[in-house]
Amino acid sequence: MNIQGSCLSFPFRADLRGTLATVSDRDAMIRESIAAIIETRKGERVMLPDYGIADYVFSVVDGGFAARLGYEVKIQIERYEPLVASVQVQAGTQAEDGQFISRLVVDEQRVALLVTYTARGSNMPRNLVYPLWRLSDA
Repeated sequence: MNIQGSCLSFPFRADLRGTLATVSDRDAMIRESIAAIIETRKGERVMLPDYGIADYVFSVVDGGFAARLGYEVKIQIERYEPLVASVQVQAGTQAEDGQFISRLVVDEQRVALLVTYTARGSNMPRNLVYPLWRLSDA
């Protein structure tokens, strides 16, 4: 166990012993916290109504959309993740092989976020590619 201790893994799952899985690695805690911020819509958490990002389901996917989404995710990570010293968010798409593409393909109606962050007390930048997508009628 490290100085930060451990926390419950998200999403909740059972470990090999049948108890709730926990995470004690600092980088894993940060990645799960960032994923929780992205997956939570504003207003879902009653005690923190400003936690999470707005619902972009009916938004038009264009260059402005990518900038708005990236800015909002960056602000939320800076506000609610104390283990992160600096963060940059870039919106783009994800190729079939999992590689991040920095340009936004409007026809696909899919968005991926590249979150580059530096943990406090470290000078090593980390990356997290998080796929977001919209289901289209086509």
